[in-house]
Order: sequence, then C-alpha cells, then structure tokens
Amino acid sequence: MTTEPTDNPESSASGTNATEDSGDEEASFMSSALGMVDDIRAVRVCIVIIAIAAIIGILHFAKPILIPIVLAFFLSYVLNPFVNILMKVRIPATAVNMPRGLASLVVVVCSVGLAGLIGTFIADQIRRLILDLRHYQDELVENINRLRETVSDMQGRVEGLLEPFRREGEGISPVDGDDDEPVEQIEVFADQGADLWATLTEFIAGGLTGFLGIVAQAVMCIFVLVFILAQGPALHQRIVQAVGGEVKKKRRAAEAILKRVNTDVQGYLFNRFATNTCVAIVVGLIFYLYGLDFAFLLGIFAGLFNFIPYVGPIIGSVFPAAVAYVQFGELQAVFWCVLIYASVTGLEGNLVTPYVIGQQLRLNSLAVLLSAIFWGWMWGAIGLLLAIPIVATMKSVSENVDGLRGLAAFLRG
Repeated sequence: MTTEPTDNPESSASGTNATEDSGDEEASFMSSALGMVDDIRAVRVCIVIIAIAAIIGILHFAKPILIPIVLAFFLSYVLNPFVNILMKVRIPATAVNMPRGLASLVVVVCSVGLAGLIGTFIADQIRRLILDLRHYQDELVENINRLRETVSDMQGRVEGLLEPFRREGEGISPVDGDDDEPVEQIEVFADQGADLWATLTEFIAGGLTGFLGIVAQAVMCIFVLVFILAQGPALHQRIVQAVGGEVKKKRRAAEAILKRVNTDVQGYLFNRFATNTCVAIVVGLIFYLYGLDFAFLLGIFAGLFNFIPYVGPIIGSVFPAAVAYVQFGELQAVFWCVLIYASVTGLEGNLVTPYVIGQQLRLNSLAVLLSAIFWGWMWGAIGLLLAIPIVATMKSVSENVDGLRGLAAFLRG
C-alpha cells in the first residue's frame, strides 16, 4: 500500500519558523562575538596606553638612578675594546695575562683621569675667558657701535631709494610720548637686605645640591661601569639564561638579540667617539692656525656638540662665531670661522661617518629626530647624547622579535 503525502500547512510553517529562529540565533551570536572582539581590542589599547604612560612616568621620576646606569651601559661598549687589549698583556715578572677585572679597573681609572684632565683644561680656559672679559667687553662695545653705524648707513640708503615711491599723506610724524610722565623707579635688591640674603642663600643651597647630585650620579656611573666591564661575557650568559630560561628556542633568540645589539651599538658608539675626537682635534688645530683665541676649547665644544643629532653642529657653530666677532670685529672673520666649522662637521657627517659605520646601522631620520626630542625632554643634555644609541638598541632588538617587526621597519633607514 502506498500512502499519499498529505499537505500540513501547520507543520511547514513551524519548520520555517524554526529555521528563522536558528538564523536569528546565529546572527545574534556573531554580533555578540564581534562585540567581544571589539571590547578586547579596546581593552588592549587601553592597557598599552596605560603601560606607555607608566613607563614614561618611571623614566621621569627614576632618572637620577636610570641615567648613570644607562650611561654606564653605553660607555661599556666604548671601553670594552680597550679592556680586551689589556687582557692580552702579561703582568710584569709573571707569565699570566691580566685578568678581566684588573683590566677593567685600569681602563676606567685611565678614562676618569683623562676626563679629569680635559675638565681641568676646560676650567682653565673658562677662567682665562673670565679674566679677559673686560678686554673683550671693550672690543665688543666698539664692534657693536661700528655695526650700528653700518646698519644705520644702510637704512638711510634704503630709505633714500624708497622715498620717490612713498605716497603723499603717509609721512605722519610719530607721536612722542609725554616726557612729563614720571618714570617708575626700579627697586634695587640691595635695599632689601633680608630678601637679598635669603635669595642668595637659596641660590647657593640649590647650586650645592645640584652639584652634589651630579657628583653622586658620576660616582654611581663609574662603579656600575667597572662591574659591567668586569663581568663581560659572564653577564652576557646570565642575561641569556634569564631571558631564555630552559627553552632552547628562546635562548637562541636571546643570544641573537644580544649579539646584534653588541655588534651594532658597540660599532656605532666606538666609531662615533673616535670620529668626534678627530673632529675636536681638527677643528681646534685649524682655529689655532687661523689665530682664533681659545681654539682648542672651541674644538672640544665641537666634538661634544657633534654627538647631538641635527641641532648639535648648529648650536656648536655659535661659539666660534661669537669669539671671532669679539676678537676681530669683522663679519668676514665670522664667516670664515663658521665655514671652517661647517666644513669639518659636514665632511664628518656626510662622508666619514657613513663610510666608517657603513650600512649596518641605518636609522630613519624622522625616528632619530623624534628620539632626540623625546629623550632631550625626558633627560636633558644626557638624553640628547643617548638618543641615537637608545634608538639603535631598539632597532636591533625589534628586528629579532616577531611582534616588533613593524617598529623595526619604522626605525630602519
């Protein structure tokens, strides 16, 4: 027997409703899932923003401790080649090579002594400048008066040339101020004995506190530098073990990152110190042959300011220009001194440094500029000096971490 199908509109309607209900459930589930994904992304963005703000706050408030440590870390890259050289030297009357700890101590002591000699020379030059200030002051007043006469003469000539082009009715004489108005008298600090003494005491206390803080940071930097140099490869292995743990893959990644950082940063810093030392010597010798006063002091300033990216050479050119104008009183001498300074620093920045450092450490110009602005705002002059080493370290690390490839692409030049 065959059964004919019977049409049941109620059953078909119920099936259609069930299908629509299941579709609505799927749609609502997908929308809720997408909402959860958006919420997770928003939470991640908030966490990243909070983490960045926390890092910036730590860098700002902990800078008295962080600056000596970071400075010692980067100075170790500069002094490490000298430590390796001393480790190959045998101790007199023995057949034993110099241990790494002793070599590190000798290098640091010699470096501190050299820095002390340079600081003494700079202090002596500044003392001479203060003693000769009266002589330079007289010459400066004379040069300024001569320049004022030249500018007034040029202004008169320009006004004479523009006189036929002036329209009638524009020659309105300026209204002079009322000479009968009483002139306010400036209150002198000497009349306020108590306030002057309080201000002077506060100024001396603040200067003494700042000086002691600088001395404490310098001592901390020296001690940390000695320990970093003395540890050497042992510190490298401890960092690898701490980062990698027991996983071989992580260990290899940590070793690759440290090796890349050591190669890039050490090569950059050592060559940068060498080239800027040469810049200081060359600029000082040329200014000395030119007959410029305080030539070697200006050379030291040239080498120091050349560490600061972009704005360093511009700021450094102000000092020889000022000394040349005060000494010679001619704009021609200022032009030649600025040209000498710009030529030496330009050759170093565009020919010598790219050839010495090579293509290994290529940084984006915008990244370098932003790094200099940020670290200069964060740590002042020391931050400007450490801006490029820090961004170079970030580039070397990010190139070996999968999650930071985008940052490496931005930092790469």
